[in-house]
Amino acid sequence: MSEKTFLIKKSVNHILKLINNLNDNENVIPNDIELTKLLNISRTTVRVAVEHLCESGLIKREGPHKIVLRQPEDSDYFDIKNTNSSKDVQIEKFFLNLIHTGQLLPGDKFSELSLAHDSGCTTITVREFLIKFSNNGLIEKTPRGRWKMVKFDEEFARELVSFRQMVEMRALTELLKLPKEHIVWQELKELLRKHQEIRADMENRYLEFPDLDRALHFTFQKCVKNRFTNQFFDIVSFVCHYHYQWDKTGELERFTVAIDEHIDLLNHLITHNNAGAIMSLEKHLNSAEETLLRCVHGLEK
Repeated sequence: MSEKTFLIKKSVNHILKLINNLNDNENVIPNDIELTKLLNISRTTVRVAVEHLCESGLIKREGPHKIVLRQPEDSDYFDIKNTNSSKDVQIEKFFLNLIHTGQLLPGDKFSELSLAHDSGCTTITVREFLIKFSNNGLIEKTPRGRWKMVKFDEEFARELVSFRQMVEMRALTELLKLPKEHIVWQELKELLRKHQEIRADMENRYLEFPDLDRALHFTFQKCVKNRFTNQFFDIVSFVCHYHYQWDKTGELERFTVAIDEHIDLLNHLITHNNAGAIMSLEKHLNSAEETLLRCVHGLEK
């Protein structure tokens, strides 16, 4: 059996869960089109996952239907807890770098094939990444395997900011409840050290800030045990942390303001000044909203 990608393994596990959840009098799972919608993956990935389950003797195809032959066992599931989806990370970093370097601008079109070739990833990996982020409103599908960068408007920006503020303030509240011996406090101290290093040489290292920004907000998000928050974090992160790279005006100044706000927030967190931390995060999110809206208007000019 050829080695399965992280995405295929994850999809197989999801289908196994669907089988487990069938009622006693049911023995048919959704068709390929329904599975693409349920799992938010491509039809190619569905076909590969279904073929694996057929080879394992779990299901069989009978015309347009997929008949369950037996219940899944523990050994049927892939262990993906400690699996790094390296290609998923690779395509995301490559795509975001295209935005960061100005090679992809609002209105530009690109193909799955060219993106796969240039990034060194398969077309399946590229397609899954684009499908995943197509719901964020910044990219949209066009005919013949092509995609388009969509212009970012003020209404969308304000809606996203409102959602982000709600999620991150909740995350901060959960973080502040953690005991002082929790590992997150050590992680925050390390983040503060990295912030201070970059701040000391900001003119030369300011382009390192976006990754640091994402790391801090991801640390907050980890404190919330909520599957829906986890699901939408990547979308919010993609838009909030990278969209303004289309507008390079005053980039150093924007990042300098943001890193100073981060350092202020981290100092309050590490010293367990809860009130100060809440005020610092509110200030930072308000600044992010102003930055977002300025960039939107800048792109409209």
